Amino acid sequence: MRETDRQQRIEEIELALASAFESPKSPSVITYDEGATFYMQLAWVLQSHGDTSLDTRCAATLRFSQAQINRYAAMDTIKRRTIQERLKATVQTRFAELKSSSPNQNECALEVNVDDSLFDVPEEPV
Repeated sequence: MRETDRQQRIEEIELALASAFESPKSPSVITYDEGATFYMQLAWVLQSHGDTSLDTRCAATLRFSQAQINRYAAMDTIKRRTIQERLKATVQTRFAELKSSSPNQNECALEVNVDDSLFDVPEEPV
């Protein structure tokens, strides 16, 4: 796979994650590659104030293996969309769990080790 194609697939995931939560300000997604591990960090604002330093911000860091990214990049469009929706749902669920179980309501950072099973998409019947 060409590097440009792989980068486009990564950007698809970034765009999907950016729409995972409503935010009064544009969410951001950054990626960084550490060899065997590929990270994506989604950051969004829960509450905005006149002074941006007072904004209530949240962050979710997703940890992928390179094999997972490559597997995703090799999938067809329908399967990639399925994976995007699963990733969004996973982050939303983990965030809801964090908010409901945390005694500190300002706690707003989570880490997600992306499971291989998320990439198991059955073949469409012919």
